[in-house]
Amino acid sequence: MPNTQIEHYRHIDALVYHGINLLDLAGPMQAFWTADSYHPKYKLKILSVDGQPVETQPGIKIAVDGKISDWNPAADLLIPGGRVDKELGSNTLRSLLQKAAARTNGERIISICSGALILADAGILDGKQASTHWSRASTAQTEFPNVNWQLNQLFVNAGNVYSSAGVTAGIDLTLHLIEQDLGAAISLKTAQELVVYLRRNGGQTQFSSALSLQAAGQSNIAKLSEIILSEPEADWTIENMAKSAGVSTRTLHRRLKEDIGATPAQFVERLRLDLARTALLKRSSIKQAAHLSGFGHIQNLRRAFQRNFGITPSEYAERFS
Repeated sequence: MPNTQIEHYRHIDALVYHGINLLDLAGPMQAFWTADSYHPKYKLKILSVDGQPVETQPGIKIAVDGKISDWNPAADLLIPGGRVDKELGSNTLRSLLQKAAARTNGERIISICSGALILADAGILDGKQASTHWSRASTAQTEFPNVNWQLNQLFVNAGNVYSSAGVTAGIDLTLHLIEQDLGAAISLKTAQELVVYLRRNGGQTQFSSALSLQAAGQSNIAKLSEIILSEPEADWTIENMAKSAGVSTRTLHRRLKEDIGATPAQFVERLRLDLARTALLKRSSIKQAAHLSGFGHIQNLRRAFQRNFGITPSEYAERFS
């Protein structure tokens, strides 16, 4: 059971840089602060590489408490996402994170959204499960193949390293950490104060862009997706798909795996799900959505939604339409 007796404060040092996603930082820090107002536990600090304020993606400047070199070796480290590309390869961050990962007294490393790529770049996610924003899936899998990416999970715990999916999933992860530290009652009160779910149903793929948009840059795949979307009810065997794309079955299988990260059957199912989601957003009934998307029967549509999004079509319609 979580220990609700305060033995010591838990220090949270957030490491920030120019171009961070504002909510990646503000969401978790607000949640920790709110929990602390109910039961004193957390000491929060924000640190930048040079100790100077940083500009977030919306252009809002954030004041900091010091330099990254001032980090507390006993603190949990929180790394928000954002424009992380310039931070990849930073020897300063790599060295600090590697030192932090070697600690053995229960200190945590927490990444939010694309901040997981900074952890992966430092090598501390090798052989571990992790999550990141769905839009960074291709980069994550290509650049850091030694990480076991769990891209439909809102957050993942791998030992003392925690990673969340996109943006607001950082609040989901923080509520989980608060429950570990202070118990379920404080975590629930924090969620109620922030007006968020204590535990959300489904994974982050329910929020992802349409597969047809992801395939837009691949000429053969884009052509095939257009054909399937125009005839979703057809019998799309791999042979029929390869013929429509003008490639061999072997080439099609390879291209789909490399460019989309899907098997032929998964590709067809995801395109049909694109059509079903569009129909539901236009307030079609579930039966109509199943017919328009080529699933045929409601049960087929429900199984596909559960398999890919972790929620039912009716839950999706209630959430987004």
